Amino acid sequence: MTVPFLQRLNKHLTDAEQIAWYERSCEGCGSTLDPSSLGDYCQESCRPAENPVIPAFLTRTPAARIHSFRWASAARALQGTHFEDVDPLAVIEAADWHCELCGGEIPKDVDRYDPQAASVDHHMPLALGGHHVRGNMRAAHRRCNISKNATHPDDLSYGD
Repeated sequence: MTVPFLQRLNKHLTDAEQIAWYERSCEGCGSTLDPSSLGDYCQESCRPAENPVIPAFLTRTPAARIHSFRWASAARALQGTHFEDVDPLAVIEAADWHCELCGGEIPKDVDRYDPQAASVDHHMPLALGGHHVRGNMRAAHRRCNISKNATHPDDLSYGD
């Protein structure tokens, strides 16, 4: 792209903003960027390494985990369901980070929407009259929990 083209393209910018655009520096190495470059780095090697994914429930306080878990569960529960304050991380750690539905290991470093992500399953689903109490909970992969859905425990067939 030519400088006159860029000036026409950026005519909505003030003179100071245009000067700042032409004098931008690479955020990685500090060298001056080409004005036609739309990125913040001059080359891929200047980009920082991506931070590892840390699931939200590992970084939140126990009170915040308990509140959000209870709030999300209440949406599926029947009227009259008994609720206890249960920390979902405690359920997962008690299972030693293993899915209690398939037996596989639950990774600690995946995004919460990943199929392998940790979740807590209600053995007797809330939608079928189960209660939100520690004795009715078990650790599960997100995909295992979703595939189980609101299935009655007597109707499940494991390993088929």
